[in-house]
Amino acid sequence: MATRETSNTKQNPVETPTPTTYQSPLLDAINGAADAPDGHRQYGVAWHYGNPLGEQRAFERSAGAVDRSHQRVLQISGADTLSWLNSLISQKVDALAPGLTTHGLILDAKGHVEHAFTIVRPQVSSPTDSDEPTLYLVSEPETFDALQTYLTQMVFWSAVSVHEANLALITVIGPDTSTVMAHALEGHHAPGTPATTTPPDTLPEGTVTFIDSLVGTEDSVHLLMPRPAITDAFTALINADAKPTGLMAYEAERVKAVIPDVHADLDSRTVPHEIEAFIGTPANAPTQRATVDDGPTSSYVHLNKGCYRGQETVSRIQNLGRPPRLLVKFQVDGYSAHRPEPGEAITAGKRKVGRIGTVVDDCDEGPIALGLIKRSIVEKTIAGGAFTGPSGGVSGDPTSREPHSRSSLATHAIALEVGGTTLAIDPDTTHLDEAPKAGRQAVDKLRGKTP
Repeated sequence: MATRETSNTKQNPVETPTPTTYQSPLLDAINGAADAPDGHRQYGVAWHYGNPLGEQRAFERSAGAVDRSHQRVLQISGADTLSWLNSLISQKVDALAPGLTTHGLILDAKGHVEHAFTIVRPQVSSPTDSDEPTLYLVSEPETFDALQTYLTQMVFWSAVSVHEANLALITVIGPDTSTVMAHALEGHHAPGTPATTTPPDTLPEGTVTFIDSLVGTEDSVHLLMPRPAITDAFTALINADAKPTGLMAYEAERVKAVIPDVHADLDSRTVPHEIEAFIGTPANAPTQRATVDDGPTSSYVHLNKGCYRGQETVSRIQNLGRPPRLLVKFQVDGYSAHRPEPGEAITAGKRKVGRIGTVVDDCDEGPIALGLIKRSIVEKTIAGGAFTGPSGGVSGDPTSREPHSRSSLATHAIALEVGGTTLAIDPDTTHLDEAPKAGRQAVDKLRGKTP
């Protein structure tokens, strides 16, 4: 993580995002920027810059800069910040060191997911930061207000302050990310480009960079900068040879990595063990008491801590049982007249077996989606080889840009559909935890079922 200390950024007022009204200034400032088409969720940031599928190639070949300023940022500061937040969330952050990033959940009393967020602790920039640390929580806009309200209500007598930070998020992904960041942070220029002072060549003052390992690629950096400076910051990245890349490409990478958007991909019954990215893999060990110095995990749940709301459900499933559903990636029939929308029912015959979430077009795989589906359906699919081709992968050529057809998604066992559109579970990104549960083994031994 790094913090930019100097800048010539002009501070202009920029709208704070809300789920329905936010419009990024980059929609007007960057050539080709286009909103998501009708029928898609509207984010208020560029869905693409004129080449929807081609822009995703920057993630593979160079570096793509993505405007994610629709995300909102909560700032928590004060002497009790780490211990206070640690008592409320699923992650262990009481030993979170400066410069580190992790993730967390807030659960309800029954262990259902209410909020998911990224947690960033900036590098120490002054002596007081060690005694009064600051954390940034990056949240989806639809759930941000409820998250802020809940955390504010839980302050009581703790020495913490909770308020929205006027920061915008940009993500850079691709093999050239480190080179782009070196140019942008140090004021160097991309090869062959002349030095300029307007627009700026360096990132604005107050920019914080952090790494998030859950994006699906290690070649990525996220930047938080003052909202009034987002246009200057994005321009500095483009001057450093990053390619303007729409949110559609980022969403495709997120779906391929099976990372959920709480608003689109989860429902009010979701528990953490249904999401591999939340629990982490492998996660077969029994829960136990954490030590004080244990740092956070790279996932959303630390299995060796307790005393937070909903923790009993996490512990019970980890030690004794299995989650009732799983979040999986689907291939979607690209020739169907009906494009599934988040929240629609996934059916097997006439029986509802799940719900569809994010649906997006990938530059290689065509339409793909995330969905929550009954674990029993996944078990039958994996065990029976359903939805697989001769090589064990998803039927059809995965490198083709042609959309998946109904025939190429034909099943060997269970036919899954959303409103008449055929789906296929992707076995390459679907993992079943079949390891023995330590708690169950102990119970069986106590009851004399096992020696």
